[in-house]
Amino acid sequence: MTDAVEIFTATPDEAWRALRAKHVGGSEVAALFGEHPHLTKFELWHRKAGLLPEPDLSDNDRVFWGSTLEPAIAMGVAKRQGWSIRKVRRYLKHPTIEGFGGSLDYEIVSHDRGAGVLEIKTADWLVVRSWEDGEPPLSYELQVQSYLALTGRAWGTIAVLVGGNDLRLFTYERRPKTIALIEAAVAEFWQSIRDNKPPRPDFAVDGDAIAQLYATAVPGKTLDLTGDNRLPELIAAYRAGGEMEKRGKTAKDAAKAEILEKIGDAEFVTCGPHKVSAKMIAGGPVSYERQPYRDFRVHTKKDAAA
Repeated sequence: MTDAVEIFTATPDEAWRALRAKHVGGSEVAALFGEHPHLTKFELWHRKAGLLPEPDLSDNDRVFWGSTLEPAIAMGVAKRQGWSIRKVRRYLKHPTIEGFGGSLDYEIVSHDRGAGVLEIKTADWLVVRSWEDGEPPLSYELQVQSYLALTGRAWGTIAVLVGGNDLRLFTYERRPKTIALIEAAVAEFWQSIRDNKPPRPDFAVDGDAIAQLYATAVPGKTLDLTGDNRLPELIAAYRAGGEMEKRGKTAKDAAKAEILEKIGDAEFVTCGPHKVSAKMIAGGPVSYERQPYRDFRVHTKKDAAA
């Protein structure tokens, strides 16, 4: 660990959340470059500005199983690779970039290349199949490079357990130019918050964040936007989208009905590159009395001829 890196221990959950609120973490950096799979720069800005709450992931199945399986996967990686690893329970702050921090999963220690960073992830095989040339998305490398920036280390590995039994390791060398871009992006991000200059939203993906920002209305407040040329276009687009949604659902339901008529009571059907799954899902109490239904799905191989 380099002397320039400030390290401190966060014990209670409240203190840990407070630290995360004041820093762009390694797992969030990809949002600054439009590369995060679940988080946009617009939403991140409003979270860090205190205008949107941090999401409650306590009942998120993906997060739960990821954190539950993490120690076992890490021990498996260490055993397979012959590495000595250590769980990290510290929060790291960048020595010069205010508001840049992160918490590592594991450290690789006593390695002939020197200490390294180890991050653990799980992935569904269908997701991994979409990776270009079998390489993970750019968000993975941005996360590792962020942690290398925080620790001063020269290398790091992301271990991905695919489908529960396929372990894949991706090792990254320290890239000073990439780290410089990350540091500049984080510094610029916090400056934009100080200047109260939020990024423009991408309305196609930021709808939920915008709905949270404007979740309430002032009783009786009225606006006259007669001179706004854009609003009539948006209203027309909204109505047209609603009509398309209705027509699309009608067409989808009709196609599903005809498919069901063809496959009868079969659970699985193949047709060239296409596969239809219509297995039974048992009924029972959920938050209501759920009736049994068929879990209907259609999958087409991406490499199928058009």
